[in-house]
Amino acid sequence: MTLAELEQRLPKHLAQWSRELHAASTVTRLCPYLLAAVCERESMGGLWLKPRGPAGLGDKGNGHGLMQIDRRYHRAFLARLMPDGRPAWQDPGANILYGAELLADRIRDFDKRHSARSARVRLAGAVASYNASQEKVEAVLRALPDDVTERDAITAMDALTTGKDYGADVLQRRAQWAPSEAPLEG
Repeated sequence: MTLAELEQRLPKHLAQWSRELHAASTVTRLCPYLLAAVCERESMGGLWLKPRGPAGLGDKGNGHGLMQIDRRYHRAFLARLMPDGRPAWQDPGANILYGAELLADRIRDFDKRHSARSARVRLAGAVASYNASQEKVEAVLRALPDDVTERDAITAMDALTTGKDYGADVLQRRAQWAPSEAPLEG
């Protein structure tokens, strides 16, 4: 996956962050299109923030920056400063990398704790837990019968998220932009 290909395939409002998405993808070994899909769902690439852009806030002032890092749960990151004295959360590269690391941690947790579930269900659960409580999403997944369909499992986990469709929606957005052969991890 080249930076040029990523920039070409993403919508313009996300393509401006291609360099940061590509760098975070390289560090976390997650698909850059998955990271772009989370960024779009969280902040529409900064368009939904006040003020617009990487230094903006959302979610009634709780979400910070492009990946909407929540002040209630990530105070140490939000207190971190860049060498020039700016808050790290306002830097697109630092914000996207932090969000990518959170997502990568969630994916590892779901893969380890729910290995009997399909890869798609585990990934959708990890993505849903980026938006909702990881403990609550995992509790829903544990309560589901073993023979539940992938679709019903994802719907049950997404019921806890904003819009009640977060995991499925993020995966759909990724699928719109990513080449069919693009791995989710690598």
